[in-house]
Amino acid sequence: MDVMVYFAGRAGEVVSREELERDVWHGALVGYDAVTKTVNKLRHALGDDPRKPRYIQTVPKRGYRFVAEAERPDPLEGSQPEALDPIRRPLDPPRALWLVVVIGLAVLASPLLYLGALRPFGWPVGVPGEVMESIGSTSPAPAAMTRVLVRPFDVLGEDADQLHLARGLTADLIADLSKLSGLSVTEVDSRSKAADIEEAAYPGIRYKVWGGVKRAGDRIRVEVRLTDALSGRQLSVERYDRPFTDLFEVQRDIGNRLARALSVTLTEVEKDRVAHRYTRSVQAYDLFLRAQSQQLVRRKDENGRARDLYLQAIRQDPDFARAYAGLALTYAYAYRNQWTSNGPAELERALTMAETAAEIDPTLPEAHWALGYVKVQQRRHSEALTHLDQALRLDPGFADALALKASIETYTGRPRRTIPLARVAIQRNPSAGYLYYMILGRAYFFIDDHVQALINLREAAMRNPEMLDVHVFLAAALELGGEHQDAAWEAEEILAIQPDFMTDAWLETYPMTDRDQQHRLVTTLARLGL
Repeated sequence: MDVMVYFAGRAGEVVSREELERDVWHGALVGYDAVTKTVNKLRHALGDDPRKPRYIQTVPKRGYRFVAEAERPDPLEGSQPEALDPIRRPLDPPRALWLVVVIGLAVLASPLLYLGALRPFGWPVGVPGEVMESIGSTSPAPAAMTRVLVRPFDVLGEDADQLHLARGLTADLIADLSKLSGLSVTEVDSRSKAADIEEAAYPGIRYKVWGGVKRAGDRIRVEVRLTDALSGRQLSVERYDRPFTDLFEVQRDIGNRLARALSVTLTEVEKDRVAHRYTRSVQAYDLFLRAQSQQLVRRKDENGRARDLYLQAIRQDPDFARAYAGLALTYAYAYRNQWTSNGPAELERALTMAETAAEIDPTLPEAHWALGYVKVQQRRHSEALTHLDQALRLDPGFADALALKASIETYTGRPRRTIPLARVAIQRNPSAGYLYYMILGRAYFFIDDHVQALINLREAAMRNPEMLDVHVFLAAALELGGEHQDAAWEAEEILAIQPDFMTDAWLETYPMTDRDQQHRLVTTLARLGL
């Protein structure tokens, strides 16, 4: 829908693939085929022939052009109830296009409704006490806490290949500031454009931090700005133009300067935390960030590239615990997604790498999370929870640990307990991507709340349109919700991603142990020929 509206808004212009990824997906990590598949689906819906296009024309080596006429609708037209009657009649393509644009604009005008705000993010009635305990403290920050909003760093220049560096610096800055006493750090959803960030969406914010980064050869340029959220006054601007080998020194200096600007007094322990980096090798760190950016896509080829990059990072620094944890996940993902002919052996390698990470640095939350993830794939859920609790003791704000605990609740047949955990995870890390929304949508599916299931699963699909698991649960939710045509469409999408997909085979490496839920999924998808 967003692509349709974007095309209509630029009718007659050539729109490149890069512009679509930038403006529609807002920098989300999507595979190369995502744009092509979306355009093909639009042509199918509009009855358009790419050889004789009436709507979307392919411009070789340049992109696409919307060749139909498009007009912005009168906002008052169709506001009466009787105006809805024509929707129930068959539509010719031009009329269908008009409705697509109207509906698309309505959806874009109501992002909070689309993102699942039909219900408040507050605690649902009747949350078991033990679930509250597993989450930990989720009450608002005390009045004495200074609330800081951190926006994603931009890439200064046109080199999209440096996005991994911008994301890595943002994540590490948030982690460093979160560990300082007296600060409460809020992260902006990475899909939000800076100009679209409204104060109402982040109440209580006192300061804002954002910046940009650019690597040029063997040098790195970084700019960090701090503003007063109440007055809009710029408080400080720090600019660095240093050798790339000084990256860790730059990060440490940024943390110290921000702490001073925010009037935070650092203890010696906190100074050490800000100064501490996870590796002594800048080159290993850069390889690690590149590996992470590949791994987030969750596709076989990218997973293989991530593994190679993690191994290169470990060769640069054999004591790089985070690299071992990331490497463990590449093996676990290969098992989970059946990308290997010897799944059990891959899972054993994953366990070895995760254990190595924890042995190198027992204080690293990510190492315990990786151990928890591997144990989940082994269906050793109780042991996984022990590792995740340890990760949360080390970092009470570790949203990924909450999200994985939420998944375990669904895997073991307790989806209602998933919902509060997943909601808090989303609050703590709104830029986490598709996964948290899939976890939430999956839980709603199993408690028969199809409206909330579809809201969250569709958001997950928008954030990662090629993630098989999302389409599996989306197809099942649509089928049980009576939206059979859309369910059949999702079934086609599943087979486009994995042509030999069969639910029984997929469940062989899926960590769900509740047999009633397994049976429900199998019987529902069987109606769709899966």
